[in-house]
Amino acid sequence: MSRLTPTFILIVTFLISFSAVATPVKNFLNPEPSTTGSKKNSSETRTKSKASDSQESPASDRENPNPEKKENLSDDKSETVRSRVSRRSKTSKIEDSPKSAKTFENSLPNVSNLPARVAYDASKENPDGSGHGKGIPVLCYHHLADNGNPMGGYNLDPSLLEEQFKYLKKLGYQTVSLDQFYSYIKGESGADFPKRPILLTFDDGSLTHKTVLVSLLKKYGFRASIFIYPSTISNPKYKFYMRWPDLKEALGSGVLDLGSHTLYHPKLPAMKRAEIRKQLRESKAILEAKTGHKVKDLAYPFGLFDVRVIEEAKEAGYRMAFTVNPGKNVPSTDPYTVHRSLIPWGQSQARFNSILSASPPGKIKLGIADGSWVKPGQAFSVNVEGLDPATIQMKIRGKNAIRSKKSATEYVVGVPDFKTKVSYPPLVITGKTPDGRRTETQFLFVNRQAFNREPD
Repeated sequence: MSRLTPTFILIVTFLISFSAVATPVKNFLNPEPSTTGSKKNSSETRTKSKASDSQESPASDRENPNPEKKENLSDDKSETVRSRVSRRSKTSKIEDSPKSAKTFENSLPNVSNLPARVAYDASKENPDGSGHGKGIPVLCYHHLADNGNPMGGYNLDPSLLEEQFKYLKKLGYQTVSLDQFYSYIKGESGADFPKRPILLTFDDGSLTHKTVLVSLLKKYGFRASIFIYPSTISNPKYKFYMRWPDLKEALGSGVLDLGSHTLYHPKLPAMKRAEIRKQLRESKAILEAKTGHKVKDLAYPFGLFDVRVIEEAKEAGYRMAFTVNPGKNVPSTDPYTVHRSLIPWGQSQARFNSILSASPPGKIKLGIADGSWVKPGQAFSVNVEGLDPATIQMKIRGKNAIRSKKSATEYVVGVPDFKTKVSYPPLVITGKTPDGRRTETQFLFVNRQAFNREPD
């Protein structure tokens, strides 16, 4: 009788454990119309999803690991996106045809009505008179389906992706690999490092990453990184996601790097430490075993993390972890809180260019760790260098957070009270450099009052 290898045992254990905790979900790229006669479990899942702002608990993630839903942006995604558009409604209806209306819960705010195809004109920009090339922007994409469906804002029409690729090419941007990016933030990039670098990342493992993305990357001489959670790969419930042969073929193209996105895309800060550890370690081991590629880097689901998550990521052997906190990355960037900017459906050239052209501040130092658990009324120091003091603003969930100014660079910031329950309040620091270039950097905290326990 042949011996069972540790890899085989690990994969079987994962499949068994996942089948016990995962619940069926709709196809993200082809959702069924909402019906009033749905089964009890489906109804409970939707109710918990809609109430995620007011009733946050670790159990909701464990009992309903819905790997294809995108959670409430107001807490879990970019404060930048939310501040530039009106607050979203609970659902966003998308007409695919006169006979069929699709409903996406937890949509990005006010993007579904934007046009799928947008023309970009690089000649309108002045790449030498802005922050282009100052720090590295990291872009975060998801699906690339040409079905005319925003899918809650997490889809990008392939024609718009190509417009963005052409735009980047004309402005002189060169894509970098995860290895190159890591060397850069560690201050170890060589003389041949691109003068205008950018890192492209694609989350979740959509089949379109193989059928659409690879060919566009080759066409424009670019490369990108994909972050995968194994629960969807080769799972018959998720036919619009890659299977293991698809993923291996895509990686074999030579234009993609591989990273982990956990096992099934939960909110990590809402979990106990042992569950966080399982998500990070087992996803890494499964991806390595199934693809033969070394997995060194992580993208936090929903961009959410806390101090425990960072500690477990380090212990699991990850060298970098990516958020969805906007901002430029520089050699002093913490490798476990890398800034990324979300690219939603129908993004305009102006907004896209604002991500690229923003300048990083000289230095920002928080008096508490990024990802700390905080409570309303708590105060901490923030030191900001390299910005015009007259232009500096600091806001937590859109509210002014500056309590006092101790010097030209040191501020006392306070966590405000919230009228509604806020689980993950972001701190956004904006301002202008002495030569007038705009900058914006975001950090993330966990609100203690939103949970019924202390972090373990």
